[in-house]
Amino acid sequence: MAFDIPTRSDQLPTDAPRFIGKAVNRIEDPALVSGTVEFIDNLSLPGMLHCAILRSPHPHARITGIDASTALALPGVEAVLTGDDVARWCDPCFTAPEGWGNTCLAVGKVRFVGEPVVAVAASSRYIAEDALELIQVCYELLAPVANPDAAMAPGAPLVFENRGTNVIQSRTYTWGEVDRIFADADRIVSRQFRWNRVGANPTETFGCICQWDLADNSLTCRGAYQTPRFMAIGRAASLRLPANKVRIISHAQGGGFGGKGGPRGTDIAALLSRKSGGRPVKYIEDRMEYLLAGGGQSWDRYYDAALAVKADGTVTGFKVRLVDDQGAGAEGYGTISAAKPLAAFTGNYRIEAAFYDLTLVATNRAPTYPYRGYGPPPHNLVLESLMDVAARELALDPAELRRRNYIRPDEFPYTVPSGNEYDSGNYAAVLDRVLELADYRALRETQAQARAEGRLVGIGVVSTVEPGVFDWNAYATVGVPGVGVPEGVKVAVDVFGNVTVAVGFNLQGQGQFTVAAQVVADYLGVDMNSVKVTTASTDVALPHFGQGGSRLGVAVTGAILGACDKLRQTFCRVVAHVMHAEPGQIELFNGRLQMKHAPEHGMSIAEVAGLMLSRSDLLPPGVEPCPEASFVWVSPNRNQPDDQGRCRSYLTAANATHVVQVEIDRCTGQVKILGYYIVDDCGTRLNPANVEGQLQGGVAQGVGAGLYEEYVYDPQCQPLVSTFVDYLVPTIHEVPMTVKDHLVTPSPVAPLGAKGCGEGAIHTTPAALLCAINDALAPLGLECRETPASPQRLWKLLHEQA
Repeated sequence: MAFDIPTRSDQLPTDAPRFIGKAVNRIEDPALVSGTVEFIDNLSLPGMLHCAILRSPHPHARITGIDASTALALPGVEAVLTGDDVARWCDPCFTAPEGWGNTCLAVGKVRFVGEPVVAVAASSRYIAEDALELIQVCYELLAPVANPDAAMAPGAPLVFENRGTNVIQSRTYTWGEVDRIFADADRIVSRQFRWNRVGANPTETFGCICQWDLADNSLTCRGAYQTPRFMAIGRAASLRLPANKVRIISHAQGGGFGGKGGPRGTDIAALLSRKSGGRPVKYIEDRMEYLLAGGGQSWDRYYDAALAVKADGTVTGFKVRLVDDQGAGAEGYGTISAAKPLAAFTGNYRIEAAFYDLTLVATNRAPTYPYRGYGPPPHNLVLESLMDVAARELALDPAELRRRNYIRPDEFPYTVPSGNEYDSGNYAAVLDRVLELADYRALRETQAQARAEGRLVGIGVVSTVEPGVFDWNAYATVGVPGVGVPEGVKVAVDVFGNVTVAVGFNLQGQGQFTVAAQVVADYLGVDMNSVKVTTASTDVALPHFGQGGSRLGVAVTGAILGACDKLRQTFCRVVAHVMHAEPGQIELFNGRLQMKHAPEHGMSIAEVAGLMLSRSDLLPPGVEPCPEASFVWVSPNRNQPDDQGRCRSYLTAANATHVVQVEIDRCTGQVKILGYYIVDDCGTRLNPANVEGQLQGGVAQGVGAGLYEEYVYDPQCQPLVSTFVDYLVPTIHEVPMTVKDHLVTPSPVAPLGAKGCGEGAIHTTPAALLCAINDALAPLGLECRETPASPQRLWKLLHEQA
């Protein structure tokens, strides 16, 4: 049953959508606000044990002995897991590139502070934690590899001895005649930048309950899983189980942002269950564990970049050299974050050629994991900062320089030098609207007045592209195989006309259950209140991925439209049979299956489903009494990358321009955000309230990355951040409520014209803030090129200048 997914809402079988495009109330929220949603720590199973983990205090050391006998003798302790067990029962996790993975507990040596070494299962968490204090671990200390320079130095200690090097991957990409373009440039602007390590901090840390069935050698894991199907595949591989023997039940999550982690905790709890005779074992990661060595650290980067510019402001070339500190291996797929910038390497601009020199390095810091945006936010900061430098050198307004270089509306679909194809957009119109919204002229006037008074006031104008709906091909350059990321759903109509949508993902806060209900209600012409969205466990769910890469709103819409169209075709056959007509004479419109030329003759969705389920004698040959349909959607028209990594990777290209005005306190270095304005274009807004939430949340995390948050390590690779006293997440007092507007250029290739928007403003906010800060510092001849632009860092910059 091949068909074309509708790319416009007016292609739906209704005279006007009642829910799509409306800020309807979220169907998830009554359970969330009433406290009835079952998060993993709310769940308790009969006979359940509790896990605590002893972690390494050393960044690099060989394990010479473990004595857990006293702990095992403690009343209440049921099992102790060590590296010997893991070596016997497990394999290292998959990584990309291959061969840089760890096992769930350290085997033979530890590679970062906080790495799990021994785990205990006991009748309570208290007893398990007490038991940890009775375990003796002997270490032979090794010299730590503290940073990429040390990692790449001749004779450096090796994080993974079997690799023979600390360089995970090093390669260059040349897109176009880069050397000629830089040789012909009238001006080259270049700078070095340092993006310090930041990361996701969801309200809920990772947690799971694992139970190993010793009778049939199968495993059930309940937990806060962001991508349950791939978690199941990974656990099957690392625990040496057939894939159909691992069942993942995903619970609602208190946020994710990519940093939920979970493979190590799951494997540890699973093995403790195996070792304790199959009793369920719960592991709840505490905040200190999360900050020390959880899945929340990302983007530890050193940039050296340059723009080639013509005298009239035309930007013709872009070079980036990136050395990325991945930490102790690639277990968290942090390598992908260095590959994703290929999807929008040259941003919103008609830059003719580009060059990328990428080096991924292992050190003795904690492994890096995904974080919202998955790599482009630092890249955008580098590109946009260089655009501002070029504007200053050419004495051009930064908004004007950007306008001169934007991809024009008539150039879409537009292929960027790094190979991805943008679907649609009107960047100049977005810029015009945000400048109007901010009253840009007035902002510049107030800035001039403030400078005359000796105040440090700056304005940032930054444009970015948000690649949406990822494909595996985007990450092939770091070793991820495949083309096509599936998202499957089943849509079922019951005998009374109620509709159930079974998906493979669970709540994470973005409102995708509501989007699913909106789409199915408009397609089938039923009320949203009659739609239930539920999560299937991995053993019965259709192939799916879930949240990630600004994809799920678009992907689940495509899957539902596909399933609903299958239902429509079946319903038309049934109605045609009972009306003695041909299926082609029947149409679905406004919730009725009716004769096209005599619409007064027809049946409701409920009547058709009721007939199918109760009068099988009236069904046409070949139609089963089952008013259900499933569909697995993938992005259309994706391809394999070439030898320079070029391919059609992300399906959509949303865009935004931010204008922000800041003031730096000369005495404290504190940055105050005076005003913040956003205009974005993510195509059709399936649920405007969801988009609003994603944007504002992205601003909050962007403010954190740009001004406050940093995982600090000392020169010996000891982490200095383990609480929120050290890791400064911005509060409501630091995050402004932004002034927003939007434009809509629907995607011509995505379901209903929607573009991915889940990562939102974090793509733009750090760059906008740093550009504004450097605009404020420009009269002093100073530049801040390191994030976060914290009060201490800015004060030091101002103080040293004085």
